[in-house]
Amino acid sequence: MTEIFPTSRCVREFYSHFLDKDSIVPKAMGIAEFELKAIVVPNKNMADDDTRVLIMQESSEFKNFSELKIEREFLSFIKNSSYLFRFFEELALEDVLIEDLELADTYAQFEEHLNILKELLVNYKALLSKKNLYDKITLPEVYKINKEFLKSNDGFLLHLEGFLNKFELNLFVQVAKITQFKISLHVNKYNSKIVNVFKELGVILHVNNSYVINLSTRRIESRIEIEEKEIYCDVKNFSTRTLQSSFVYEKIEEFISANIKPENIVVIVPDENFTTTLKAFDSFKNLNFAMGESFKKNELFKKLNAIDKFIRVKNEENKHRVNRLQIRQNTIDEFQKRWRKSLEVNEIMTFLRIFCDQEKKDEIYDEELFKFQNLLKNLGQIELQKAVKLFLNRLITRSKDDVMGGKITVMGALESRGMSYEGVIIVDFSDEFVPKRSNKDMFLSSTIRRHAKLPNKNDRENLQRYFYSSLIKGAKKVAISYTKNDRSMGSRFLDELGLHVKKNCDEVSYFKPLFTCNAIAPRYDPQKIDGTYDVKKGTLSASKLKTILTCKRQFYYKYILKSEEAKVPNSEISVADIGNILHKALASVLQNMKVVNEDILLIELRRFLLNEQNSLIWQFYADTWLEYLKDFALLEAKRYNDGYRVYALEKSFHVEYKGFKLNGQIDRIDIRDNKLSVIDYKSGKIPKSTIRTLENEKTFQLEFYYLLASQNKEIESLSYYDLKNTELVEENLFNEKMKKLDEILKELETPLREFEKCESKMPCQYCAFVKLCGREV
Repeated sequence: MTEIFPTSRCVREFYSHFLDKDSIVPKAMGIAEFELKAIVVPNKNMADDDTRVLIMQESSEFKNFSELKIEREFLSFIKNSSYLFRFFEELALEDVLIEDLELADTYAQFEEHLNILKELLVNYKALLSKKNLYDKITLPEVYKINKEFLKSNDGFLLHLEGFLNKFELNLFVQVAKITQFKISLHVNKYNSKIVNVFKELGVILHVNNSYVINLSTRRIESRIEIEEKEIYCDVKNFSTRTLQSSFVYEKIEEFISANIKPENIVVIVPDENFTTTLKAFDSFKNLNFAMGESFKKNELFKKLNAIDKFIRVKNEENKHRVNRLQIRQNTIDEFQKRWRKSLEVNEIMTFLRIFCDQEKKDEIYDEELFKFQNLLKNLGQIELQKAVKLFLNRLITRSKDDVMGGKITVMGALESRGMSYEGVIIVDFSDEFVPKRSNKDMFLSSTIRRHAKLPNKNDRENLQRYFYSSLIKGAKKVAISYTKNDRSMGSRFLDELGLHVKKNCDEVSYFKPLFTCNAIAPRYDPQKIDGTYDVKKGTLSASKLKTILTCKRQFYYKYILKSEEAKVPNSEISVADIGNILHKALASVLQNMKVVNEDILLIELRRFLLNEQNSLIWQFYADTWLEYLKDFALLEAKRYNDGYRVYALEKSFHVEYKGFKLNGQIDRIDIRDNKLSVIDYKSGKIPKSTIRTLENEKTFQLEFYYLLASQNKEIESLSYYDLKNTELVEENLFNEKMKKLDEILKELETPLREFEKCESKMPCQYCAFVKLCGREV
């Protein structure tokens, strides 16, 4: 009798038990392989995913489709088409027609949306049939039983994990009429819905029992009562997700010490992204990652993906990416010229092979190229940009086997079904990841599902409970961890399974193993820096003085070593960027205005700001600031009428004062009656001093501007121009601050000899050199 398992991993595990036995090995296969062999579809081929998307997009070319709020633009459609496929596939596999949903009228446009979906499905099926193709949606309508295959086997035994959909049940019932077909299953409170399925077949089942059912005779061949056993489980929570890695390696060591073989230990990752963290700390290669390594890390993929991103959005981040991957400009230009043109198959393949000579030959890439070429032959001409995106989507689904891994398996929860391990470690058992959220419900609410007797949210969660409880109860030792902080908490499954944190752990003890196993080099952190610096020998600006007063170590790195912050190129717009652009706009517009008119000033500012950048984010900031600048234009017109004229904009000055060479660039100077008004623009917070804070004052910008600008003319006022609130805020405590500045300069006459760190760590939050001091906040 051929045995059928839920996954190919279960098949391999089954065969492993016969390696040391001198006997005939029974036949076994995965359920996917069985379904592939048990049915045939005459005169039709299975449509691949790319073809399905293209056909679905073509099927959506009718007037009312936009009412579904799914964009037809190619990239958007690729992302959102999964909702359509999952909806239609679920209806097909559960033998539910769209008409069956119509009575469950839950919102005003429901009937209209169903009619649109019905039209879309009719179009899709027609196009598939026209091309002699089928897929999961149409399979239940077009398949036939492969009697020759079934009769060539002496029966089948299916090891069922979870539920059966209507398509599978109908298929197995038909198979059971041709040959012996048995089902082995465990029934507990989480999959008890299966009881009703077999009840309709005349087979009565009870919870907490294991059965072997002969579907051909509709009889129970064996029943074993499942004994409830106490679960011994160590549950711990951590404030940071990374610490779970240390917990994993601690438990692996503990399990092996308890005589559990490494190959009998599994690490379950509800969110497979956590494998990146596990790999980073797997110094001794003890782990074997069942999901393999994503093909996205392959150089061929990276280069093609970099070109796709750069041509679509030419921002700093994407520009840096193509430069880092050393992609030649002429290669980018070739793609750019043909990007939106429909090309023949051979031309497209030339572009997709463009990096093959530069990089190491790769079997997966070559295999996907071959398949994609055959697909293109059926599609005919297609735009290069669409071909590249489709090909990248194919590569994203591929992975390379973890051939260098150890004996301890890391896998997702779904892949663990049907498997049994002595030692089970589950990470990320938090509400964010367990239960895993479904994205099938875009069109189907709980009410509609209940009406149509479709699997609902509770059914899907129960299936996950079944997988986890089967793993946990089948193990000798179990360890579970999750993140607990302001944004994360333990999954409610913990309470349902009767699992609780026994005591809070000492997180410090979990930090050390992570950062000693990889032998990280000692941090560069000199406690004292020898040397001298005479401030009087160089120039001194207000910002340089502020750095000296804030942190002498920062001054050393920035102005003496002239170290620069390592910036990752990106297209984000910072507060500093906005301030700089506003300064440029005001200088550019005002220097060309002989007469300040409110309306003209605002028009010119709008023209400058909207032309500065093309990004949507900047357009938003520009529109926001233009609202603030309406009052600015009004005040500027009033100041002009009051006799003020622009005297200087963004002008640099130098002056010697008490033996120091002061310099600075003043944003703006106005003149009236031969007296100067010195102005410093502020788009953010205005510095304010008080008698109480004067002792520790570090900001002397307007005092510097006074010394720089007062060489030839009298100063009428010193002000910050608050651009947000449209007001000129004059410097308070000017005389007191000048006296304080003189005291500071007197102290600085003595050269700086020690460049100690600042006492407070507050300035470290925004310091570019914080890592050099070991003060990451």
